[in-house]
Amino acid sequence: MKEKKIKILLVDDREDNLLSIETILEQEGYAFVQATSGRNALKILLKEQDFNLILMDVQMPDLNGYETATLIYDREKLRHIPIIFITAQNYNEESAYKGYKSGGVDYIYKPINKYLLKAKVAVFIELYKKTHLLQEQEQSLRLLNNSLEEKVKKRTEELFKRNEELKMKNIELEKINNDLDDFVYTASHDLRAPISNLERLIDMAIERLKDKFENDDDRIFTMINLSISKFNKTIMDLTEISKVQKETDFVNEQVDFSEVMNDVKEDIHSLIEDAKATIEETYDVPHVVFTKKHIRSILYNLLTNAIKYRDPSRPVRVSISTYEEDDFLIFSVSDNGLGLDAKQRGKLFAMFKRLHTHVEGSGIGLYIVKRIIENNGGKIIVESKPGKGTTFKVYLPHEKEKKENLVLA
Repeated sequence: MKEKKIKILLVDDREDNLLSIETILEQEGYAFVQATSGRNALKILLKEQDFNLILMDVQMPDLNGYETATLIYDREKLRHIPIIFITAQNYNEESAYKGYKSGGVDYIYKPINKYLLKAKVAVFIELYKKTHLLQEQEQSLRLLNNSLEEKVKKRTEELFKRNEELKMKNIELEKINNDLDDFVYTASHDLRAPISNLERLIDMAIERLKDKFENDDDRIFTMINLSISKFNKTIMDLTEISKVQKETDFVNEQVDFSEVMNDVKEDIHSLIEDAKATIEETYDVPHVVFTKKHIRSILYNLLTNAIKYRDPSRPVRVSISTYEEDDFLIFSVSDNGLGLDAKQRGKLFAMFKRLHTHVEGSGIGLYIVKRIIENNGGKIIVESKPGKGTTFKVYLPHEKEKKENLVLA
């Protein structure tokens, strides 16, 4: 943008004085307007208010410089223009006071020293430029601030609108999830009766026809029974998932890890014996206040997985331990089994996901474990390497001061 030319009003009743001042300052590139009286200056200022400086003679007929300055500064639009008085009078405090009182900012004494005139004018012009620059910057900042406020306001309105939309979608999704849970629970419950009837009918058919079996007939019936058993197990798993996802009220009690683990080992005794598994237990924290059936479900799934996914090339060893870490109570289940790579670990807790198909299973055990733990404010992590084994760590919140969730015995 082209810089605006500095504009100076010269006021003197003598034209030779006006010409002399203009000649001294013309090399500075200023624009000049001449007024030959105080009244003439006022008429010019009524039409033009964009002057940057006024150089005014004090001794003028009709209206002198002080009177003219007073009338100029009576107008609010003109008060920003600095006035330098030019006078032939000797300097004294009374005249200086009179000049400053009328609005003047400085004096030039006759005969005019051109160097002093140039210097004083330059000072006020530089002051004007800096003031004008500050005003422009202030205006720019004000406009920027207004723009930012408008953007923030608009963004806030958009966020509020999106938040409301998300709330509605969450309500809708929650309703859909509840409907799906109800459907799964109802469907799995209603399917149990016909599955049980089918099992009985197959048993009756085997009993009546067993003497007439030919070739692989008995194997076919065995496969039918196995398929029915798998179907029945899947239905039971779906029911369990539905219960876990819908369950919100937990009955907590003091649970003994060793006691629950003994119960689990008794249930899977044949699995442990077949694998010739060695189970090591270390309970630095022997008790926890939790829902007992949930602790049992977690330990059952983690221990059976540790044994089922064993490495046939070495004896099975499983280590189970509990300890405190920061604000968490942790129980860990480690094995020396097949292990998992990074890609497999990412899919480990997905529903119906089986990573080793040579082992029987429905693929929902770890999904249920994860949901139980997260529903109770905890987390589960897995560390594993192929051929080395796997460690599951269950973190449950444990605030020592409040002891709201877990309590040491």
